[in-house]
Amino acid sequence: MKIFPILLGLLLVNPILSAQERKFTISGVMRDNDDGEDLIGVSVGVLNSGLGTTTNSYGFYSISLPAGEHIVRFSYIGYASKEVKVDLSEDRKLNISLGSDAQQLQEVVVSSQSKNANVSNPEMSIEKLSAKTIKTIPALMGEVDVIKAIQLLPGVQATSEGSSGFSVRGGGYDQNLIMLDEATVYSASHLVGFFSVFNNDAIKDVTLYKGDIPASAGGRLSSLMDIRSKDGNNQRFSGTGGIGLISSRLTLEGPILSDKATFIIS
Repeated sequence: MKIFPILLGLLLVNPILSAQERKFTISGVMRDNDDGEDLIGVSVGVLNSGLGTTTNSYGFYSISLPAGEHIVRFSYIGYASKEVKVDLSEDRKLNISLGSDAQQLQEVVVSSQSKNANVSNPEMSIEKLSAKTIKTIPALMGEVDVIKAIQLLPGVQATSEGSSGFSVRGGGYDQNLIMLDEATVYSASHLVGFFSVFNNDAIKDVTLYKGDIPASAGGRLSSLMDIRSKDGNNQRFSGTGGIGLISSRLTLEGPILSDKATFIIS
């Protein structure tokens, strides 16, 4: 007698489970809202389910989902996405039109330099390094140094290990003219020659002339190293610094008169 209620319960539960597991199909055609053109490759996805499909060459799509409420998202490049809430209890036909979503983007400028630029350039004996480039070069004991970076260029050789002196194309180390903002630097060594006197945080760029030295900067036979310092921040006060194993550095800059005069101390 106890078996009868159990069988009755199973008979009642089975149709309910079957109804819940039953799937229905949503299908339709995707079109352009302006001219009615069929849209090919529209992404059709069901949120929070991982299910999806795309429209075929006729703009048609079809997807089977379990019974219940679903949010279907239609998206296509260049068109505004659309989300539709669907309550499935039977097969549904759902035609959707998408409107264009034109957005103006900022221009992208891509610049590059030919691999043979150093050979074809009429000023082929000139090397230029920015402060940003110098910072990416491996540094001695963690300290970025302009002279050490110059010594890694073609045709440049250190006079001795751990020295800030350098030789260009076999010339003597005393035949290199070093200028900072057009002022001659007679001694560029610091800490017994381990480092130079230049703080990379205060430098804008460095240009090394290994030949064809400008006539305005004569007096040397091998090279000219022209160092240009930063102009200083004309918007706000700022500072950079660091503490190393054997040396420390500090740079302060800021405006004196807004957009007219600045200062930089290093």
